[in-house]
Amino acid sequence: MMADQSNVDSPKLFEFHITRWLCLLPLVFFIVPMLWMSIIRVGSMSVVLGFTLLGVILTSFFAKDGREYWEVMRRGMLKRSVFMFVLIFTIVGIFAKMVAKSNVAGGVIWLASATGVEGTLFTAFVFVACCVLSTGSGSSMATVLTLGPPLYPAGVILGADPFLLTGALVAGANFGDNLAPVSDTTIVSAAGQTYQHKEGQQAEIGGVVRTRFKYAIIAGVLSLILYLFIGGGAKFLTPAEAATLITKYSYAKGLLMLLPVAVIIFFAVRGTHIASALTYGIVSGAIIAFIFGILSVDDFIQLKAAGKKMKLVGIIPDGSTMMLRQIIVLMLLMGAGELIIATGVMQDMMDSLSKMVSKPRGTEVMMCLLGGIVGLMGGFAIMGMAIAAPFINAMGHDQKIHPYRRANILDAMTTSMCHAIPWSKQLFVLAGLLTAMQETYSFVPVITPTQFFYYCFHPWILMIIMVIFAFVGWGRIFEGKDGKIIKGYYQNEVPTEAREAASAA
Repeated sequence: MMADQSNVDSPKLFEFHITRWLCLLPLVFFIVPMLWMSIIRVGSMSVVLGFTLLGVILTSFFAKDGREYWEVMRRGMLKRSVFMFVLIFTIVGIFAKMVAKSNVAGGVIWLASATGVEGTLFTAFVFVACCVLSTGSGSSMATVLTLGPPLYPAGVILGADPFLLTGALVAGANFGDNLAPVSDTTIVSAAGQTYQHKEGQQAEIGGVVRTRFKYAIIAGVLSLILYLFIGGGAKFLTPAEAATLITKYSYAKGLLMLLPVAVIIFFAVRGTHIASALTYGIVSGAIIAFIFGILSVDDFIQLKAAGKKMKLVGIIPDGSTMMLRQIIVLMLLMGAGELIIATGVMQDMMDSLSKMVSKPRGTEVMMCLLGGIVGLMGGFAIMGMAIAAPFINAMGHDQKIHPYRRANILDAMTTSMCHAIPWSKQLFVLAGLLTAMQETYSFVPVITPTQFFYYCFHPWILMIIMVIFAFVGWGRIFEGKDGKIIKGYYQNEVPTEAREAASAA
């Protein structure tokens, strides 16, 4: 009788011809091109977008009800969390453009030259500088591409080991990509983890960053110690040549543009909505840039001739469209994720995983495993998170693990893996950029990802400590009534308070 009632209450599953597992086809079309591009050392979001869209279209031909197929896709693509992706990613693009245009990197270089750091100290300085810039900009790629060209040749001539120096660039970029409230990975990891007792609400970014800080800083301190001890190398140029190079790139005013970075971090950690925090950062940055002559109105927006047509260019128009392809791919993946749920495939997967883990410890270790596996796709962290997030979210709900903890595990494992493997987009793009600098700086050595990926200390250390902490339970928190944090350090049982909150919901 109970079984009959269960069948009545069960929602009708969406069906495909042949097998319902065809719902995974869009993900196959998303993953395979990325793995292929990783092998041939190229990266193109346009290719990812094109193949993902093709996969979604081809999958529709196997649906038993084509109209319902597109309705399921629409539901997934128009979720509240997707709206927040679009809004925040658009604002992030504008802020990232402003940071790059205002030459924050020049300020970092000026500070290094003024304090006279070299050798191992310079390698450590590069790591810290990348931590600061990536935390402010939220972009690992922007960080390595902004600081790599000026700091890499300067570091080589100041006695830093070139391979450790490159590793420090990537490691520092990973620090901020994982921790920054404006990082796309922080945003996606938080948005993908929902409360059980706050209907439809995702983990707040401010809370995620606060609880994440201890993991990032432990990995950061250990990485800094390693760079301080083994970051030195041979000198390639004379002090006079080194001084000329540093002078060319120094820009003291660039340091002032770290103030809007601090503004964003301050408001986001206080719990201000990330869109508001970003807006405060952009407005304060524009004011500072205008007052000190760092940027002009034309830098933000201007009408420029493009052949026979006129075109709007600048920080605002360029930044607002910078993340457009990523946004569309994410929307398609969210639609594909809804298909997996509608067919019942997600529930089958979760049932299988639930049989493998029945305690908080095993669940968190499994979360680490899933996050690391999707990170192996090679540098597309937010896409990997979009795939793993529903699984980790469901597993966390089952064990009453707080969404902050789930988001932190997902981000730490996926983002770090994307900055540690030699076929990563970030690593091969950076290696190509630095090697190409030989045309200008003949002393710069040829470098490949396989020569420095193991020197990217922060991502490797962060993954290791996260697995250890998941196993021993350090930092473990559970969800109570109204999303309350219940500390469960070292506990391998769901606290009574968390179970009672779930029963009362």
